[in-house]
Order: sequence, then structure tokens, then C-alpha cells
Amino acid sequence: MLKKRLLFGVFIALISWGCSSENTQQQAEISGQFSVADSISNAQQILPIGINIVHRDSAGASPDTLFHAMSDSSGAFSGTATFKEKGQYPAFLTTSSGSRLGQLGIILADGDSVTINGTFPNLRESLTISSREHDAMQKFRRLNSGFQRIARFANAGRLSQDTLEQELNKWSNLYMDLYQENPDTRAAELAAVESVQLLQGWNNAKMMDRLKSIRENDALVQVAANYGKEYYAQTQGLNAALAYLDTLSGITQEREPSRNISMERIKLLYDSARVHKAQQQLDEFRQQYSDDSTAIRWVESIDYDLNYLSPGDSIPSFQFNEKGRVVSRDSLLGHSYILEVTRLANRLYQEQFERTAVIYNLYKNFGLDVVTIPLDESQVTVDAFFEERPKLWAVADAQAFDRQKLLEKFNIRLIPTRFLIDEDGKIIRKYVGQEFQDVIKDLQTLINKDNN
Repeated sequence: MLKKRLLFGVFIALISWGCSSENTQQQAEISGQFSVADSISNAQQILPIGINIVHRDSAGASPDTLFHAMSDSSGAFSGTATFKEKGQYPAFLTTSSGSRLGQLGIILADGDSVTINGTFPNLRESLTISSREHDAMQKFRRLNSGFQRIARFANAGRLSQDTLEQELNKWSNLYMDLYQENPDTRAAELAAVESVQLLQGWNNAKMMDRLKSIRENDALVQVAANYGKEYYAQTQGLNAALAYLDTLSGITQEREPSRNISMERIKLLYDSARVHKAQQQLDEFRQQYSDDSTAIRWVESIDYDLNYLSPGDSIPSFQFNEKGRVVSRDSLLGHSYILEVTRLANRLYQEQFERTAVIYNLYKNFGLDVVTIPLDESQVTVDAFFEERPKLWAVADAQAFDRQKLLEKFNIRLIPTRFLIDEDGKIIRKYVGQEFQDVIKDLQTLINKDNN
């Protein structure tokens, strides 16, 4: 089982940036120096340079300016960025006339000092960004690059099981060291997630020890909730998992971590087909967080799922053409399958594709199929995706379906979104984004059910 898990690869878990959903103002000092290479005869054509750091709440909304400064004639600038929560924000460089020169990604954290330096015209090669957050992120990227080399050996089956366990344990420790040495940084949060994820499924005792060591960190309490509840649900049952979440609720007093634990509790009930109980707690959640826009958007999404896309419900009807062949819900009756909706250009989907191919090859002998409905508008894009990848299952032709109706019917808010469907056309579970890592457990449950 351990070798199979590594074949699928290990991907960085994505966790939310913000430390708080409250409207408190945070500040970071920004300074730097832009210079112009001697090869450019007239530096005044570029200097002074403007830098703008912005935040956009949602697609289509006007961006808020978090920081604006115009350098002096020597290229030096400084100022204070004001923002609501820690995160990476886009920064745009412009000439004095407003022409865009380039774009950066700046991590802003309360109390941090960010120094930016670069030389034109080769800004991409010369750019340096230094701060507590950025320096920690550089360490994380170097560590992650080293682990990816080991992961490629594992994926190729070139490590024995004993060696594999040793490597997983070693890298889990290295990620935890980074977490402990760079407290309260985004890199530390990502490292903690990797440390936990590398232990999941083969060294659960150590994984739970890791969760105990990070669960009082409000930025990581949802990670502790997610991995811990899965462990207890699998080993001791639903009630034990709910009790574990209650324990986490008693640890934190902050509003956002408490909100996230409540969300995990409702999701657990939903995934466990306790639809009525999940609906009751969702109604209470809606009232409690009625002033929280993030919570209300989540409520709207899961409320639809509870009513129309719960485990045990029939998958909504769908039909598309693939090179003249008609594929539909009815044509797939008698087969269990994974239905996935995505853009093929989506980076997470591309990272997960090899894993999906391995899952398909492992479980096709048990009757599993995969069906992909791409949201890409061009057939050229669809065909190009499979030029360098095997096309192992049915893939809908571009625009061979009503896109808007599909998005509404399957409640697609994030991509990739997938469903595991049994041979009777009933939903086993819905997976959004990184949740797909749980599919192996559900496939085993489905196979055991068929065998019984």
C-alpha cells in the first residue's frame, strides 16, 4: 500500500493565507532600489519607477491599492503597505507615464520589512526580494526541490519499501525543522502540511504527534482538523472523528479557526452521508457567521451539495460527444467511474493527471472508469493536452455540452471537481481540488462493498 501511495506523488497542500477574517489593518514596510544598466544611455526613459501593490476581492471587482510609491530619480523608494491579512499580492511596476514595466509577487505580513532590488532591462534575472517571509519561502522552495527528486525515484519504483520509509521519515523531519525554525511564516505553514502529509497512511502515530504539535497554531488548526478527522473516521468511526473536532474547538478561541473547524465538521457529516445532521448544523452555522462573506459563500455551495449532490443521490444527467461517440450518465450505468470537470490547462489538474492515470490502471480491473469533461473552449487545447500524455478514458469534445448548465448542475465553484460514482449511478463522494487525495480510501470502500 505504501508503494502505491508514493506512485501517486506528493503535492503541496494548499491552505488559506489569511490569519483573520476580521477587518483589522496590518502594515509592512516596503523599500528598495531600482537601477538601470549602463547599456541604456538614457536612464530617464525608465526612472522614476512606480510600484503598486493591489488586492482584488473577486473576479471583476476593482482592485484595492495596498501600497503605492514612486521612486526618486536614483530609483530609490520606500513606504508602508496597509492590508487586512497576510498573503501574496501582485505588484505592478510602471513608468512615470503609466506604462507597465513588469509584475512581481510580494508576500505581505504584519510587521515585516520587505526590500526589493532590481536592474533594468534584465529585471527578471536581477530581481531580489528579501524579507522574513520571502527568505523563509526560499528555504521552503529549496527543500521542496530536493524532495521532488526523491519523489521522482519513488514514482519510478526505484526505491525499496524500507528505503522509501526512511526517506519519507527523513523529509518529514526536515519539513518540521523548517516549520519550527521559521515560526509564523507562510513557508512554515506549508512545511508543516508537507511534514504531516508525508506520514499519512503509513506512520499515523507520528502523524498524529505532528498534528498535536501544530494544532494550537491558528493558521494550521484546519490542517489538524482535516487530517485528524480522516484518521479517526477511518480507524475509530464517525463519533470519534466528531469528538476529535470538538477537542480542537476547545483549544482555539479565535473566530476564524473556530469557523474552519465547524466547516470541517459539516463536511465530515456530509461525506459520511449524515445529510440531515449536516443540514441542521449548516443552518446553525449560517446564522452564526451571517456577517462573514467567506462563510456565506461556502454555505451556499455546500447547501446545494446537501440537497442535490449528497452521497447516495443519483448523479445529475449529462451527455456529450467524443469523436462522434455519445457518452452519458445512462450509457455508464453498470460501471463505477470518476467523473471530473476541469480546465486541462489548470496547474493542479496537470499535477494530478499522472496520479489519476495510475489510479485508473490500478483499478480498471475492478471495473473503474474515468470520464473527463474539459471546460476549455478550443478543441486544439484539448488535443494538445494529450499529445504528450496517454488518453486512457473518455474525454468530451470541447463545447460538446452546455457549459453554464453543467457548472450550475454540478455546483462547480473550484476546479478540478470530481465525483466518484458507483455502478448504479449513485454518488459516493464529491472531491474539490486537493480533496482528491482521499479517493483511494473511497475506492477501497467501493470495492469492498461490491465484493460483499
